[in-house]
Amino acid sequence: DNHEVLEAVLSADAAERLGVDLGGEVSAGVGEKAQKLTIVGITDVPPVPAGGGRPPMVLGPAAGGLYVPMKLAEKILDRPAQISFVSLILDPETDVHRFRFAWSPRLNRMDPPLKFQDSRELEQALNESATAENLRMQSYAATGISLLAALFIIFTTLNMGVTERSRQFAILRAVALTRPQVAALIGVEAIALAVLGWLGGVAAGYGLLLVASRLNPGLTDEGEVIIGKWSLMLSAGCAFGGAICAAIVPACRAMRLRPLDAIAPQAPSGHGRHLLAATITGAILVTLNPLLTFVIPVPDAVRYAIHATVGCTSMAVGFILLSPAAVLFTERLIAPMMAFLMRLEPRLLAGQLSGNLWRTVGTSVAMTVGLGLFVAMQVWGYTMLRPFEPGTWVPGALVAILPDGLPSDAIDEVRKLPGFDPATVMPLAVEQPKLAEDITGSAERATVTRQDNVVLVGLDPDRGIGGSDPLLKMEWVAGSPESAIPLLKSQRGCIVPDYFCRETGLGLGDTFDLNPPADNEKVITYRIAGVVRLPGSHWMTKLSGMRLRAARSAALCFADFATVEADFPQGNVRFFWGNGYGPIDPAAIGEAARELAEKVDGRAFSLVEEGLPQFDRGPRVRITTPEEVTRRIRGRADGWIWSLSQLPLVTLAVSSIGLLNAIMASVRARSWDLGVLRAIGFTRSAIVRVVVAEALLIGIVACVLSLSFGILAGWCGSGISQYVSFFGGLHPDLTVPWAKLSIGIGAALSLCILAGAWPALTIGRVEPLRLLQAGRGTL
Repeated sequence: DNHEVLEAVLSADAAERLGVDLGGEVSAGVGEKAQKLTIVGITDVPPVPAGGGRPPMVLGPAAGGLYVPMKLAEKILDRPAQISFVSLILDPETDVHRFRFAWSPRLNRMDPPLKFQDSRELEQALNESATAENLRMQSYAATGISLLAALFIIFTTLNMGVTERSRQFAILRAVALTRPQVAALIGVEAIALAVLGWLGGVAAGYGLLLVASRLNPGLTDEGEVIIGKWSLMLSAGCAFGGAICAAIVPACRAMRLRPLDAIAPQAPSGHGRHLLAATITGAILVTLNPLLTFVIPVPDAVRYAIHATVGCTSMAVGFILLSPAAVLFTERLIAPMMAFLMRLEPRLLAGQLSGNLWRTVGTSVAMTVGLGLFVAMQVWGYTMLRPFEPGTWVPGALVAILPDGLPSDAIDEVRKLPGFDPATVMPLAVEQPKLAEDITGSAERATVTRQDNVVLVGLDPDRGIGGSDPLLKMEWVAGSPESAIPLLKSQRGCIVPDYFCRETGLGLGDTFDLNPPADNEKVITYRIAGVVRLPGSHWMTKLSGMRLRAARSAALCFADFATVEADFPQGNVRFFWGNGYGPIDPAAIGEAARELAEKVDGRAFSLVEEGLPQFDRGPRVRITTPEEVTRRIRGRADGWIWSLSQLPLVTLAVSSIGLLNAIMASVRARSWDLGVLRAIGFTRSAIVRVVVAEALLIGIVACVLSLSFGILAGWCGSGISQYVSFFGGLHPDLTVPWAKLSIGIGAALSLCILAGAWPALTIGRVEPLRLLQAGRGTL
């Protein structure tokens, strides 16, 4: 209709982003169906009924966008209108959780099933899916990590300068300067370094943004790169604030120098007096975080805040205090082995690290900032991943024939599928009923283990869990197959995973109630006959299609086939589990199962090989193997964990500048010593190896500190995630991915070799006479 009024209302955020005001126009639609719409109103984001919080970006209507009449939307989209969301405004006196559990079974019976979401779930979905917020948090984390690395690099540089120029400062004190003036000199040097670093960093960041915008034009508006005022202020604050903090200790050292120190012999730096106290204090602080995470009871509401402020801070300070002990440990145990490998006299490496202890400590800690975070990310990520990988309890393949399954008289044909051992193929009765009561606490905080339903699988108890060679070889936590099988057959017993018992507080012999999808008023009671470990059960139910009525489920439970069939009538059999004579060929079994399904059902079936779309209603056959599930989980997790680990590796590379400074300072300070070695017969190659060996020893100190810090931090991080993360609740054992950690360790040692190579080769080319001319007392 050419006379139709094409008007719309735009959200305030979208209007600002598009630069549109009242009376302006926007284009909506694609191609010939695009319409020019006049903006007649601008509105804030609409509130969410029945509670606070912002509307979600994924599970609900758009938080900000274009609002048009339904008829106009049909014209723009060229399809009939479909209701996707229904918003309810409840009476203020209504119990939202009681209302939810009363309606959930009814919504579950609809085709496709509908999901009830309250404001808390919508807000949680927003928090989990807000990519922009995640990127912002990553940028803040990058700023913090960079600040730490820069702080230690500047601290090490200034500290080395005070050590090397101690006689210069003493003479300046004797001639004219006061103590505050000497401190001001160090401060000016720190500010100069900060200015150079800030200007260079801003220029480098702007250049990287230009390159990124050219490679990805959609990254910025019209390819324009702008560094905002806030970014400049934040970067300047970090640069200059870090430089001032790093200058405090060197300035205090310079202020303590006396004019007499210009002619007094330089005494070796002593560290034995305070080393024991620092080690004991550091050990106490390091143990505080594990105690707060795993031992000391802390309310869940403040657990993460205490972990972040007290636990992490005390652990970081503790490892800094332990770093001098790590230096001496490495020098005592590793230096002799390094001398043997490098074919050097062991005494050449004795005392090289402890001779200037604080220089070594500062350099090692600077490298630990990046490498330690890399180790922590890897340990935390793969520890959290471990419970989602299918364990050895999972049979070789699960065949799903959806949505209607096969009649029971076709089971013998399924056993004949190529690759299956007929004696192991077992039909399953699968349902996803609601819990009659919220025993998992999903209404308080939904997690992967705290949901309002379970996946209930009925099987033959004797063949499934009994005998010497059961189909499901599960690790029993409570009960046994011998005691559980009679209960499954006669008393509506079931086997539940250990995490279900942790969340609900139930144990062996306790009961819980379920509502059948067909009759939400009916209550069916099941008794816990056994508790087992089921690693990977969540992803097995997700990828196999066992989650028939909801996208998430609290647990995978096993019961008797006949009992489940009677309580939740199935009609046909939709799932079959079995093992093969050898490795399973999913493609061969899937194709044979598809042909069988088409022969029995008469309709065309598709073979789903890569993932099962949730609530896909078309006839389909899905073959799920534990190897496939592991491969898909690993593929996703590896990419995600690696993306988190890139920033620490970049920080490690930047920290190698501090190592280069330390090695150059060490070479300058030992010029006369190295000249003596050359004069008495040491070759250039030996001098080069001495310098490289020192760089490697510093790298080994950093590796020792990083592994200790990273493993402990990753372990505590996975522990605290059980209480704050959606994927918590499974309480995994510590997993240390040594193969992945070797990448970071190898990178650190390689950077040490590169950082030591330039000073080593430079000093190796200098003639002995020039080295001796430096003299021990040169200013």
